[in-house]
Amino acid sequence: METRASFIATMPETQHLSPEKGQSPANGNMEQFDSDEGSSIEDADFNWDEFLEETGASAAPHTSFKHVEISLQSSFQPGMKLEVANKSNPDTYWVATIITTCGQLLLLRYCGYGDDRRADFWCDVMTADLHPVGWCTQNNKVLMPPDGLEA
Repeated sequence: METRASFIATMPETQHLSPEKGQSPANGNMEQFDSDEGSSIEDADFNWDEFLEETGASAAPHTSFKHVEISLQSSFQPGMKLEVANKSNPDTYWVATIITTCGQLLLLRYCGYGDDRRADFWCDVMTADLHPVGWCTQNNKVLMPPDGLEA
């Protein structure tokens, strides 16, 4: 596996980034470089496919970035309603509204709490027992309000 140091050492001079001309202690050999070489326009035209082909490197597989894929591809949006397993009784479910999303995490509020944020809770879309509204009816599951909430 190629280390960061060996990767940097194989980069063309125009790809070294520094605000001024001088020595770079980061490269370990104090070689001279000119930061004026390679403009921001050139950097904007960087092409990963060409770079990988030229260097003989291979791209990391998409499966290495599951956390990014989930956050980018999930269709969860604030305001959506879901049927969620009750924390106090996981065999029952109740409707919750998505308050906000943060990557693969959802901040939920059980319906019935109005604007009261005290009962909001976070859940991970990868591990939580989340379902679209109507799932309980279709699967003969019990809809029951969580403790502390009267239906």
